[in-house]
Amino acid sequence: MSNNQRRDKVVIYVNRGVLTSKADLDWATFYARQRAQELNLRVAEILVLGNSDGSHMQTLYNAVRQVDSARVITPDLGHVGGNSDHVTAFAELHTVTPTKTYRWRLGLSSTELADALNPSQSHTDAREPREEVGS
Repeated sequence: MSNNQRRDKVVIYVNRGVLTSKADLDWATFYARQRAQELNLRVAEILVLGNSDGSHMQTLYNAVRQVDSARVITPDLGHVGGNSDHVTAFAELHTVTPTKTYRWRLGLSSTELADALNPSQSHTDAREPREEVGS
């Protein structure tokens, strides 16, 4: 088994709607790949979604499950609606800027998961994001 197969997998998620140019997209994916390398993670998929791509969190959730990963890297919390809870309902979240890790919140109810996957319908967005110390 090669070293690449043994490393944990990660999905890189970029919300194109918060970027202003193609160059911003290129830099966002470049730095996310660097973050994956720093964490010794293998990039299984890069998911870039725009404003017309439906429920981003549901699509991200499906991608994470499809590649059998429990980790997501994103440029910053703005890409996930400003709140780590949307992602930590189903995976560990790593941000590039600032360099932080947000722990996966295990044991959520189906209602809490549904709220995270459909944040526009959720009333829990006012909570502060939960941080894990270190990266």
